[in-house]
Amino acid sequence: MGSKRGRSVIAATFIFFAISCLNSISTTQVGTSMLDSDTFCISDQYIMKSYFTTQSSLNESEFRSFLRLQRCSENIPYEKDVPAVATLQHREVAGEGSHRHLLTTIGLRQSHLHELVIVERLPLGVFADPFELQSLQQRRAFSDVSVFGDTDLEQPSFRSNRSVVEIHVEINGNGEISVKLPLHARYQPIGESGYSRVEFVEPDLFLCSRYVPDQEHEQRRCLVLSVGRSKTQTRSVVWDIPAGIRSHTEYVSVITFVAAVLSAFSILVASVLSSKVESCKNTKEL
Repeated sequence: MGSKRGRSVIAATFIFFAISCLNSISTTQVGTSMLDSDTFCISDQYIMKSYFTTQSSLNESEFRSFLRLQRCSENIPYEKDVPAVATLQHREVAGEGSHRHLLTTIGLRQSHLHELVIVERLPLGVFADPFELQSLQQRRAFSDVSVFGDTDLEQPSFRSNRSVVEIHVEINGNGEISVKLPLHARYQPIGESGYSRVEFVEPDLFLCSRYVPDQEHEQRRCLVLSVGRSKTQTRSVVWDIPAGIRSHTEYVSVITFVAAVLSAFSILVASVLSSKVESCKNTKEL
């Protein structure tokens, strides 16, 4: 009896130790890339522009495969002795109504690369206005920004696809970088609760050398900080977007039909009365 109890205690201790190890692995700081190589090279100004030249939609596994294939030439210098660490310190959706801001604060420590690239994979039901982002770029909120994927702003949520925003921020040494990304909600599908919840995954983070516009075919090296994480380390970032309630559709349909009939009847009556008034005026003039 005592030996069985001892084996149970040992088994429970082993399970607790295994769970603790798994938790410690899942909460490591941003810096594990889930890629075979920590670096890749591209010739385009935007990472996602290179990706969408061969792909029509965003798929996370295909994106990681794409990065693995972007090998660097041997003549590109690389300072391997300088580590780079980025920590996602804060992330939230702020604002009211259908126009919100996704706030992200990143703590960065590095010394030889010049640009932080943030790739935001937006969930269905949310989009970023390219013209609004260009205006922010002109006011130097970002050094560069572009939207890829589904950029049709008029499509409702159930007819749209995911879009991606790539943000470039110039960096100088160590410190914090805060980015405010304006977002808009699409028309949501009808549900039971009256809300449609969208959840934001962690952004993909890269450090890249500076892009030179006059040298389009010259490769620049990028260091992978984080790719493919599903949730933030602090808490899930969600946005509950108002949506139509299914049980209310019948009432809305009846009210809309009655309003349309009354409007058409009032227009008809107004037309008849107007014609009678005109005929009376013509009779008096004669």
